[in-house]
Amino acid sequence: MVDPVLRVGLTGGIASGKTTVRKVFELSGIPMLDADALTHELLAPGGELVEAVVHRFGREVLAAEGGIDRKALGARVFANGQERKWLHEILHPRIRADIRKFLDRSEREGSRVAGVEAALMLETGSAALYDRVVVVYCPAEQQVARLVARSGMSLEEARLRLSAQLPPEEKASRGTDLVDASGTVAETEAAAAVLARRFFARAGSGAGSPD
Repeated sequence: MVDPVLRVGLTGGIASGKTTVRKVFELSGIPMLDADALTHELLAPGGELVEAVVHRFGREVLAAEGGIDRKALGARVFANGQERKWLHEILHPRIRADIRKFLDRSEREGSRVAGVEAALMLETGSAALYDRVVVVYCPAEQQVARLVARSGMSLEEARLRLSAQLPPEEKASRGTDLVDASGTVAETEAAAAVLARRFFARAGSGAGSPD
């Protein structure tokens, strides 16, 4: 009989620090799936959803190499709630199916803990797939500043992106575990490492947990 894997969801607003936490979890021995990478695959050249997206939005969202220009697509969907809803409705069922496959495979392979990073798991209801939901938190204005710094977006564009997600305080209130990423990267990494150890202990094994 295969022991059940502890299923960990990792979420938080854009530019909140999720990737930093995911990398610590991975180094701790927790297999992690990045749901955003699944979106990239679906919209990459030859991707399953390229044709449907071009049919909906026109060839102006088509990148030169044949996939979807995600910046052009983002400009369309973040300015229009109905278009964003349509995109989520075709993306998320496929992503959720791949997440289930990953979690089931992790369990079959004997992983004690396995996790998925997904920015919208609370918004889409997919948080119900997990035993623990980790929310990475920093204040909204800090998210905006980080997003502008890393992407070159204007303040208006960055705030528009954040408005499509739950406010950070609401996300934080709906998780089972919280990582405060408002401080330094080192502080965030330390908090994530502590949490990884707790998950291994909860799963009944210290194997793979950091020293």
